[in-house]
Amino acid sequence: MIRTTKLLTLALAATPAFASAQQATTKSTTKQAPAAAPAAAPDDSEDGPDIVVRGARQPGSVIGDIPPEQQLSPADIRSYGVSSITELLTELAPQIRSDRGGGGAPVILLDGKRISGFAEIRDLPTEAIARVDILPEEVALKYGYTADQKVVNFVLRRRFRAATVELSDKLATEGGRNAPQGELDLLQIANKGRVNLHLEYQPVEALTESERSILPTVRPTIPGATTVATDPTDQRPFRTLLPSGRTFNANSTYARSFGAVSGTLNGTLSASNTTGLQGLPSTTLVVPAGNPFSASAVTVSRTLGGDFSPLKQRTSAIAAHLGTTFNGAISTAWQWSVTGTYDHSESKTFTDAGLDATAFNARLAANDPTANPFGALGASQIGTRATTRGYSTSDEGKLDVLLNGTIFKLPAGEVSTSVHLGGDISSFNSRSYRAGLTSTGAVTRNIVNGQLNVDVPLTSRAKDVLAAIGTLSVNGNVAVNHLSDFGTLTTLGYGLNWSPIVPLRIIASATMQDTAPSATQLGNPQIVTPNVPVFDYVLGQNASVTTVSGGNPNLIASNSHTYKLSATIKPWSTKDLSLTATYIDARIENPIAAFPTATAAIETAFPSRFTRVRDANGDLVLTQFDTRPINFAQSSRSELRWGINFSMALKSKLQKQIEAWRAGTGPNPFAGIKVPDSVQRQIAQARAERGGGAGGPGGPGGPGGPGGPGGPGGGRGGFGGFGGGGRGGGGGRLQFALYHTWHFSERVLVQRGGPALDLLNGDAIGSNGGQPRHELEGQAGYSNNGLGVRLSANWQSATDVNGGTLGNPQNLHFSSLGTLGVRLFGDLGQRLDLVKAHPWMRGMRVALAVDNLFDTRQRVTNASGTTPVAYQPDYLNPLGRTVRISIRKLFL
Repeated sequence: MIRTTKLLTLALAATPAFASAQQATTKSTTKQAPAAAPAAAPDDSEDGPDIVVRGARQPGSVIGDIPPEQQLSPADIRSYGVSSITELLTELAPQIRSDRGGGGAPVILLDGKRISGFAEIRDLPTEAIARVDILPEEVALKYGYTADQKVVNFVLRRRFRAATVELSDKLATEGGRNAPQGELDLLQIANKGRVNLHLEYQPVEALTESERSILPTVRPTIPGATTVATDPTDQRPFRTLLPSGRTFNANSTYARSFGAVSGTLNGTLSASNTTGLQGLPSTTLVVPAGNPFSASAVTVSRTLGGDFSPLKQRTSAIAAHLGTTFNGAISTAWQWSVTGTYDHSESKTFTDAGLDATAFNARLAANDPTANPFGALGASQIGTRATTRGYSTSDEGKLDVLLNGTIFKLPAGEVSTSVHLGGDISSFNSRSYRAGLTSTGAVTRNIVNGQLNVDVPLTSRAKDVLAAIGTLSVNGNVAVNHLSDFGTLTTLGYGLNWSPIVPLRIIASATMQDTAPSATQLGNPQIVTPNVPVFDYVLGQNASVTTVSGGNPNLIASNSHTYKLSATIKPWSTKDLSLTATYIDARIENPIAAFPTATAAIETAFPSRFTRVRDANGDLVLTQFDTRPINFAQSSRSELRWGINFSMALKSKLQKQIEAWRAGTGPNPFAGIKVPDSVQRQIAQARAERGGGAGGPGGPGGPGGPGGPGGPGGGRGGFGGFGGGGRGGGGGRLQFALYHTWHFSERVLVQRGGPALDLLNGDAIGSNGGQPRHELEGQAGYSNNGLGVRLSANWQSATDVNGGTLGNPQNLHFSSLGTLGVRLFGDLGQRLDLVKAHPWMRGMRVALAVDNLFDTRQRVTNASGTTPVAYQPDYLNPLGRTVRISIRKLFL
């Protein structure tokens, strides 16, 4: 069966193999010498045996000579048991995390080329992937990006068509927060293009404090009350730990080749809304002396229900994206890429502001005998304040041009360069209405940027140029960004790429980079949120405060110096085992950060961000906290991250059956399984396109080794559950990955001449404690015969925060935290017995995932061993253990 019939059907629908089996049934007992499998054509990405041609590049490889840190075959990808590229990247989080400080998602490439954005491919089913390459940050420079993101290159199959439906539901085992989800995906990939449409919808339920073990707020005795001694209101049913909401996403991509030029058009639309409860409204009543309902003058705090609904915060957002990409070549040595995007987004936030007791307090001041401050109070007596509203609108258009190629040749190889030019026009407008006051913000930014990267080979083992040194190349890069509101910012970098021996590769680099704050950090509308529980380090007590969030127009640009040394070693060429280690030393001047947790040192440095009111006991109680972002004076860190990745192929039951059939010692395992008519048509079309009548039937696809009996047109095994062979072949997989991050130093200088915070030794800038010195990320997986299990574990060491004053120290201990996730999945179509009995199971996957299997939560205690109210475990992790059930069906 010719190689074009290896259609990429779903994981388990190895229909080309079925077709081969049907054609070859009468020959299955005839033992013949297997024909040599032909080398893959550039557009052949089937899951067949790896045929390595020395000196040749794999189809879809990235620019340059830096090899992947890790490479995944279709069988590797299937072993993760995930449905889309987005889910696959989530599973690969430990491997694609960058330690360079970018903090964002990796650079995504498609077939070794730039794309307009991740949206182009994020929803593609994993069955459409032929290969995944994970590469270090230095590769990003070759594509016009900064070297603070890993690079992930996806290579798609050249022929694939399927409709995919997935239904799932996620529940917390403690109850509450039901989150069902439905997805529909249509995809067709042919030689000249790709069409994709993806739709998904997800509603989620709210989770209130009453559905978790949150302690009720205890109101103190109301002094002087003659009718009511305490406030019995339980606020927990009226406060959400997680809001309710709905989300809808639509994503469509059209890609086509026009001669030597490929073009892509992508559009997305997303809409969401959430509603959170902030508790029943409260008000303060001032009772004067002589009041008929009080023995003395007193200030009374009342929480009111009845006519008054819980305070709500409602948000809604809509975002639209349009992206396009064109890729082509000037010559065999020079390639070009043009990408353009336009993004528009709008958001609205409405927050109930609470009660207005001005009129009722006036009646109390006049000793109105009908105004009972301790009686039932309704809307006729107490008014409400106007809702706080915040609006924002964002528009951004980008155009980027990338040119890369060879300048000239040296004895050790080609001197290559990449030149990137771009422009960006953006605007961000916001307005907010609060307490009768209107505030507006407008940030308009125009950017012109350029980047040049040059790679120079110095020695080469392959070309026998100073081969004793190994293979060594150096690179340098410079980038200039001119921002209309920040002036000119520059980036300088240099590094080397050295492989002294074949199994070992060392990369060293240095980067000096200026970074401007984003438009949202500068201009987000002010949002006021009441009744937020925090821990007041100054007084050593819990507080319910009003927080102010939004943008800060006074932010300035930061400047970073990052030095990296990394090594990757693959001890055995025949085993999929690699070890990596990366050391990072970074220093940032004027780093931009979210406002830190409210320790005494932070309040001393930024007193204007805190509002305190003296209570009846004379204490200055924290009532308001401004959390808008700030510039620290300086930050520095150094760390070592090392890890191991291991993968081993396992021979499946089906592979053994096929081997027996080929050897003439067993029956055809595909007998009785009918190929769907739609796939029969695809097979016929593929044969027509490549002259399929020339050869005999190919091997049934799936196992490793050469193809089955056939003439020159005979091909390799087909993909889909049974498909594959060789290192990247079918069958099962045993996988293991473990990464350890060791933080040597983590310091922040809050202000020049101000406090210096050591986040590893008692200080904190976040509400979750200091920086853990040790962090572990682990993964393990086993899949075979259509069944699989995956484990994911995370652990971090404990930290301590000394956040009080010298006279009133407040020490909090944040315990170590470990979580374990388990996912079980079954690709039912890979179970031949099930498919024969129930053909509708072809292309079906069921999965059960449990996150936080042991329902662990971090424990926070003070010096006396008690947990502050604001750090109750259910505040830190409201969901706890969750269970997700999904059913997925791929239709050919």
